[in-house]
Amino acid sequence: MTWQEELQKLDLELASGRISADDYRRRRDEVLAGSASAPAPQQQQGPFAPPFRWQATPPQQGQQPPNPDATQVVGTGQAPAPDATQVVNTQQKGDADRTQFVRPVTGPNPQQGGWQSQQPISAPPPWTTGDGGFGPVGEPSPGWIAQGPEAFDDAGERSGKGKIFAIIGVILVLALIGGGIWWFTSRPSSGGGGETSAQTTSQTPTSKPKPKDDLEIADLPGTQEDQSGIKTFDDVVAQKLLTDEENAAYTTAGATKVRVGVSKLPNGDVVQVITAQASDAAAAATAVEALTALQVKFGMKPYSGVSPASVSTHQVDVAGDKKGSVRAHYVHKNTIVRVQVAGKDQAAISKDFDTVLAAQLSALPTGA
Repeated sequence: MTWQEELQKLDLELASGRISADDYRRRRDEVLAGSASAPAPQQQQGPFAPPFRWQATPPQQGQQPPNPDATQVVGTGQAPAPDATQVVNTQQKGDADRTQFVRPVTGPNPQQGGWQSQQPISAPPPWTTGDGGFGPVGEPSPGWIAQGPEAFDDAGERSGKGKIFAIIGVILVLALIGGGIWWFTSRPSSGGGGETSAQTTSQTPTSKPKPKDDLEIADLPGTQEDQSGIKTFDDVVAQKLLTDEENAAYTTAGATKVRVGVSKLPNGDVVQVITAQASDAAAAATAVEALTALQVKFGMKPYSGVSPASVSTHQVDVAGDKKGSVRAHYVHKNTIVRVQVAGKDQAAISKDFDTVLAAQLSALPTGA
């Protein structure tokens, strides 16, 4: 056994706790003293570098003898074995007997030749002061020595996988939220959504739309004349649209606001609609009764067509060059409504009258 192997054996025995630090230094000095006189082995030439060895450097003349506790490591260009342990004297004041064990650095040696003696390490040793200073070192495989870059590889890998799983989870949650929103907003309502929608669109409103106001005039067919200048019943009197007796019936009912619509149809018929606001519904009804009596007095007869019972309708037949007409009066709340169609063809007059009366009743239905 060479002296290098004996030193390596001493290192292993010290690391495992089989010998004390004093025995280790004594036996190490003996091995080094014996190796000083032994010839250095010849390096073999070959494709691989020579094996790692320990070598003591004798002091030169005129130099201070080296510290017997210091050990010099001479590299051969090849990293020491993974199980080799480097012994470095901490040389801390008050703790000269403490020895620090450092895991050798793996990898190629950047220098050819001997290593210089290492500087004292001021950091405290990684083990505790209990168990004679060699507690964790005495274990067969100390945990702090086994830790290296590979100990962090699994943690980094787990961290990367965790981030990937977290991103996938967020994407799945967003997809589920979007799908839920689409499901609840786009799906048809329960109970046959298609049929329900069709039934809803096909249903007609049961209640009639509210009129724009109580003087509203329906859209009249034909060409309408501008009657926007007539706003009060005094304007009607001034335009001589009614007879004096008819004016008296409106005045007695307290007519104030008025609206007039006049339209000429392509066949020559003329449509006239007058809505006048009375003081109240009773006054409007009294005025309609008076106007009905005047139509009979004027020689008009009951309408031969069909009209609601609440509408008082009379007509004058066409006679030669004399025009015929159909005239109706009824009450909407406190409004007196007058509808009239005049022309030279009795059949055309009746047809146009029915159309206009139906439109006006839709705008202002009968009743208080």
